[in-house]
Amino acid sequence: MEAQPQFISVPVPSQYVTQVYAYLAELTGATATTPPVSTVPPMEPPIDPKATSTAESPDDDALPVVEWTVEDFRRLMIEPLGSIQTVARVLDFLAKQPDTRVSYTSLAKHLDMEKKSLQGNLSAFTRAVRKHYKRRNWPMTWVEALTSEPGLKSEFFYTMNATAAERWLKARVQG
Repeated sequence: MEAQPQFISVPVPSQYVTQVYAYLAELTGATATTPPVSTVPPMEPPIDPKATSTAESPDDDALPVVEWTVEDFRRLMIEPLGSIQTVARVLDFLAKQPDTRVSYTSLAKHLDMEKKSLQGNLSAFTRAVRKHYKRRNWPMTWVEALTSEPGLKSEFFYTMNATAAERWLKARVQG
């Protein structure tokens, strides 16, 4: 019979809640989800893939920007972490429409995920890219821009360039 896990309450500054959930998801191999927390703003922007958090080592800024290869993508596809598999679904969606901006809201809807959950997965992905791929760049780019989404003035839009999309699709076929 499996022992029930014991839980301990740990105060966390509200701006780090999604990162803590993402880290816990990374530890357990689950998909990061964030329950409603009244102290968390309703829509924080996704984690900047180039930003360094205090949880990371200071030399992370020294990591290079490296182009993603078919082999990198094949390695990414077989990664069992739920957060990485969520990002793989994002890449599947973006690769079908290379060089097209897709809003954060659209991605969350397409993945049938809460925005906060997607944010946690993206945060975990940033850590995985730095730790396992020794680079600081994602295989997609993002930009903040004005949006027509109700209740938002701006949001993040994600794009996968044609070269990366071609490599991703090739890796998927070779799977």
